[in-house]
Amino acid sequence: MTTRIGAAVLAMTMSTWAGHAFAGGERTNIQGMGMARTFVASSRGLDAVGINPANLAAPDKGTVTIGLMPMGMHVGTDFLNYGLYKEYFTGEESGNGRVGRFLTDGDKQQILASFPDGTGRASAQLEARPFGVSVQMGDLGSVALTVTEYVNINMMVPHDYAEFLLYGNPPGTTYDFSSTSAYATWLREYALSYGRMLPCPSFLHSLSAGLAVKIVHGYGYFEIDRFNTKFITGADGILSGVIDTHARMAGIDPVAGVSGASYQPFPAPAGTGFGLDLGVASDINEYLRAGMSITDIGSMEWTRNLEQVVSTARVTMDDPLDPAQRDSLENAVKGDRQAGEPFSSSLPTTFRLGAAVQLDKVPALKRFLWGEWLFACDYNLGLVDGAGAARVGRFSMGLEFKPWGFLPLRTGASFGGTDRFNFALGFGFHFGVFDMDFASEHLNFLLSEATLAHGSFAFGMRVRI
Repeated sequence: MTTRIGAAVLAMTMSTWAGHAFAGGERTNIQGMGMARTFVASSRGLDAVGINPANLAAPDKGTVTIGLMPMGMHVGTDFLNYGLYKEYFTGEESGNGRVGRFLTDGDKQQILASFPDGTGRASAQLEARPFGVSVQMGDLGSVALTVTEYVNINMMVPHDYAEFLLYGNPPGTTYDFSSTSAYATWLREYALSYGRMLPCPSFLHSLSAGLAVKIVHGYGYFEIDRFNTKFITGADGILSGVIDTHARMAGIDPVAGVSGASYQPFPAPAGTGFGLDLGVASDINEYLRAGMSITDIGSMEWTRNLEQVVSTARVTMDDPLDPAQRDSLENAVKGDRQAGEPFSSSLPTTFRLGAAVQLDKVPALKRFLWGEWLFACDYNLGLVDGAGAARVGRFSMGLEFKPWGFLPLRTGASFGGTDRFNFALGFGFHFGVFDMDFASEHLNFLLSEATLAHGSFAFGMRVRI
């Protein structure tokens, strides 16, 4: 009975992985990825799009820059790492080779303790920019036009699922799955970004401001916004529970389009939204720069191909061998699929603050340094829940070293956020008119193999004219 019930409840939450989603404009910034997503003050040109449009006004190489499909991806979890998997789920050595491991109560408690605050998070993001061009126009400022695809999937999993599977449901147990939540979206963003220099007070070297206007098309959305589900096994062994869940979705077939009549490379979206980025930046002196921005201010309205899944039931099971009772429970968990109503969702509004120091220009340091050294630090805070952001602050710091101008080497670390700690590395090859960059912000396993729980990779090329 435990396996059937656990599989039925868990399947409902895991269905979110079929969705698509939005990440926020950070993973196509390959320089920033190599510096643990540190970019608010240090980004230039196309890298400033989605991060701080005021940085478009900062001098950059080339008059026209064309991005060649930069992309970044991430997948991970904060409640299961490689060390835990290797310790408890790969068996143990015996005289006849590896055999299954019998989990003691201490082992089970150790697995349950891996869920931060009793709830784990699993996530996946993909960001790609099929089109991007920026133009520097001298005193008129700089402008950028970009098209960016965002896919984002997130799921919150209470440790009660794992406890249920590890211990079953002996008499006197209660399992509360109410903190379960999930969402997945797939969005396409068309952004026009502009930045220019402003008159500045005498104590600053420069001051710039920027604005980005975005039209966002949504092609898929899934969200579990209510999951009030609890199971209790009484002293008599009878399992009873209450199920009250709601999930909503909107989406189209990207091949057939809304009508289903023919192939459409740009089908009508299931949702449409508008967004704004606002930013300021300043060179405090010849080596210190600061920046601040608020990105993705706005919302989406979902109006096409709407469905909802509703489940409201009280269940009782006194005979786990009765197929009718088991089927009734599984059907109650799955719920009823119904026509949905239009709804709105927020864009991942984020506050960003950062500073960057060109160390090789600091008077006290430049005589000791060879090459170019850039150190930066950021603080990023999500201002909304869902849609690719969370109300969790993240502090990061990064370093870029150029022993020669064509070879940037990058590293960084971040603390907080949903990933808690990341160690990043990146590098590039810059040959005048052509740049190529690589990065990963999840290389913690280089410090400790057991901590491997996330993976990421970013790659991008650009041409400067």
